[in-house]
Amino acid sequence: MSNNLNPEQNAAVTHVDGPLVVLAGAGSGKTRVITQRIAYLLNNGHAKPGQILALTFTNKAANEMRDRVAGLIGKDAAEKVFLGTFHSFCLRVLRREIERLGYRKNFSVSSESDVRTILRRVLDDMDGVKDAFSPKIFLERIGSIKNSGETAEGPEEEEENDSDTETEAKYRKWLPAIYEKYQSALRAANTLDFDDLLVLTVQLWQKYPEVLERYQNRFQYLLVDEYQDTNAVQYRLLRSLAGERANLFVVGDDDQSIYGWRGADIRNILDFESDFPNAQNVKLEQNYRSTQTILDAANAVIGRNKQRRPKKLWSALGEGRSIDHIITADSESEADTAVEWLHHILKRSGGSFGDFAVLYRSNIQSRPFEIAFRRAGIPYVVRGGQDFFERTEVRDIMAYLRVIANPADEAAVLRVVNVPRRGVGDAALHHIHDVCREERVSFAKAMRRTLDRGTLSTRAAQGIGEFLGVVSAYRSQFESGTRAIPDLITGLIDASGYRAELRRISKTPGQWIQRSENLDAVTQAAEQYCESTRKPTLTEFIDLCSLEPPTDPRRADKRDDRSATLMTIHSAKGLEFPFVFIAGVEEGLMPHDKNVLGPGLEEERRLFYVALTRARRHVTLFEAIERDRHGRSRPTTTSRFIAELPEGSVNVRQRAQRPQPEPSTDKPPGKKRTA
Repeated sequence: MSNNLNPEQNAAVTHVDGPLVVLAGAGSGKTRVITQRIAYLLNNGHAKPGQILALTFTNKAANEMRDRVAGLIGKDAAEKVFLGTFHSFCLRVLRREIERLGYRKNFSVSSESDVRTILRRVLDDMDGVKDAFSPKIFLERIGSIKNSGETAEGPEEEEENDSDTETEAKYRKWLPAIYEKYQSALRAANTLDFDDLLVLTVQLWQKYPEVLERYQNRFQYLLVDEYQDTNAVQYRLLRSLAGERANLFVVGDDDQSIYGWRGADIRNILDFESDFPNAQNVKLEQNYRSTQTILDAANAVIGRNKQRRPKKLWSALGEGRSIDHIITADSESEADTAVEWLHHILKRSGGSFGDFAVLYRSNIQSRPFEIAFRRAGIPYVVRGGQDFFERTEVRDIMAYLRVIANPADEAAVLRVVNVPRRGVGDAALHHIHDVCREERVSFAKAMRRTLDRGTLSTRAAQGIGEFLGVVSAYRSQFESGTRAIPDLITGLIDASGYRAELRRISKTPGQWIQRSENLDAVTQAAEQYCESTRKPTLTEFIDLCSLEPPTDPRRADKRDDRSATLMTIHSAKGLEFPFVFIAGVEEGLMPHDKNVLGPGLEEERRLFYVALTRARRHVTLFEAIERDRHGRSRPTTTSRFIAELPEGSVNVRQRAQRPQPEPSTDKPPGKKRTA
């Protein structure tokens, strides 16, 4: 066993049978514990590689764990351990078993934009709904229902609440019918949304216990990373799979549970011992990242929360310097001051721009920093921006591939049937929709029927014929396996006329070159996939890009050491930087004004805790005494979290003087500052 482990880490790693929860504080080495435990189980004969299932939330985290495990037990053994995300695991299960639920194995997984297309069509078909409601809001509510553990049959009708607004009551009234029709449309297109991957796997195991038993027998040991982020469906999934053996090893930090808005249930980690009565727990409190000053601040703030398991982070890295709190006039001066302060620290530390991160609560806060950094010549990257696989031309080509793999994928067909332009207008599409609805056939079959019957205009019929011809030709190549995936993609781009169309519609030569390179990058991504996979398939490549797309294949998936990073606190979770600037430490932003009541405030405090613990050497807090909110410049109030920091741990630097407020009895709590 590695002697890098402290006693608590070693206790977690060498635990063998039965449930165990590892309460791993920020920077306490949780990934090391998970990977060392896998190695321990294998090296000591407790399990074979194929009997271990390790789940996390991102492909990046899974890949990091896989690399570490390979370094401990060898690449061949590591490849036999299932290390992946919840969604990728469920996708693998459903690829083998979904026919039991009435779907075909060549189902597609639709992105958010694709399912929004399907939902719009559902609303179009319902009188009085199309223009009265937002598809986005319906999708959010459908997602909440699924993440709360409801089955795919649809929610039970909820009772009206006296506090509902008229709009809220309307959404509540229509939701059951919309849910049912939306699920019916997905099924007709033989496609699933992301939430269905989890829900249908649980449903499969409930309906077919013998299938569940097969997976229980296969996976003897379950390991789960970031357990505090699991939702109700993921909890049911794990509870079912663990079975009576209950070899469930979970690692997480309730103090970093910051995804309640997307269904994460902090009770899963808080109630672990209640759910599994024989469970043991281990606390990892030694932090290997930050100075003690930073940890004392984080401990003091998070200690105010009631929904948590007590733990106190400590560090052997030394005391470190005080936290700086800089008060500025407005958001522009906040950004300009950050530039000055960055240069000041840079000169004293001898570091690089890549050592700095600016964290904020809301994406809209990045704009002044981008302007100020650009003006000062500071290289920077904004993390969490548009992903490579979300760019229009990339999504178009992926839609073509999805149609080839699954002709019933309505969202994909609708996206590219008229791309490039083929004269297939709205009138033709509405007519095909009518046939689809009235004759209960897929959109692709409805197209063929209207074409055969001659009920479309000459131009629309010609365009649909061209589209179906390209799809049919490349589907034959896909089914026969006569072309490698990268060659198939390259041929499809040219045969469809898409590259020529891009050249025609690009406004400048530079734009055309960039878009054309993006098309080539899809082929490069397919080449990388084929090189790293023993038995590559088009369906698996599409799944990979749908679940969690790889980064732009032309870029290394590493932080640029020459560039500062701008990002939201949510995006920063799991990362660390020597110097962290936290912007907008004011009431209304931190905590956000939408979450100052009830459990929302505790999640906001956890966000602040996460922001503090991203720093290795030093934290600077920035506050503006005025900020543009909702189109107007408004005075701000110091965040209540500042008052929760330990006495004497903060050095205040006043760049602007806050005017004395009028006496008020309902002023939000904040720490009084003097010049």
